Amino acid sequence: MNAAEELISLARRGRFEAVLPELLEMARRVDGPRDEGWESVAAAVQILCWRDRFAEAAELAEQLIVRDGPLGGELCDQDVPFREAVLAAQLYAGRPAGPRLAGLVGRLPAGRNLTEDLAWVAEELPGRPVEELLPCHCEWGGPARPLDGATERMLAKGFAELAVAERQLLWQDLFSANAFDRAHALVESTGETPDRFAACLWMAGWYAVRGETARGERLLLAAHGRWWPYMKWDAIPEAPVLQPTLRLVLTERVREYYLTRPIGPEAEQNA
Repeated sequence: MNAAEELISLARRGRFEAVLPELLEMARRVDGPRDEGWESVAAAVQILCWRDRFAEAAELAEQLIVRDGPLGGELCDQDVPFREAVLAAQLYAGRPAGPRLAGLVGRLPAGRNLTEDLAWVAEELPGRPVEELLPCHCEWGGPARPLDGATERMLAKGFAELAVAERQLLWQDLFSANAFDRAHALVESTGETPDRFAACLWMAGWYAVRGETARGERLLLAAHGRWWPYMKWDAIPEAPVLQPTLRLVLTERVREYYLTRPIGPEAEQNA
């Protein structure tokens, strides 16, 4: 574990705001190890988004790619959260993403993951809403698709009678089918919530479009306990603060909860 990863682990213990200045200092250091540089930027970007400092997050990502991108290395194997930083700055800080993406792509080696990801986003952006290119976007308010016979049989059997694997499959099937009304009925009758982070966000967004803030808040809080880092640098899930629909139920209680409670492996260690 390098110095950046140690700081990120400390942040995940619920000390996000306390650790942010150290992450920013490490991110802006020009003579430090390159892996620590990009990992500290990635984590700082996520925390900055939780503080609604979107323009600063995008500038930090841009500075990193301009500085280290032409050299190749592990940075060029990444995609998230750098695309998110640029897109969020357009959505919430009025900083157009198209020109910034084009400039960054031009500085990166051809054929690398980060290059291709940013180029794809730049190509998609003119014809698609920004929120569709951000993580965990769902068909909130859209039609449900028919459930298959196996899912209907699980619902008929009753949640309490299902094995753990069946319960997991049921939640996933409801999520995949956008069958919110059935999922809502299940939550109301059992007191349970989906066992996956993305499914909790899906339900939270549905409550948001229906104007049910308290229920949406509950699902965002439940999602906290279902999240796990994507990589060692992954500090905190940014989808709740990036998706406009989810921000409708992103109460101050939720924001404080995410920024002050242990999450992921650090929460498991404290359990």
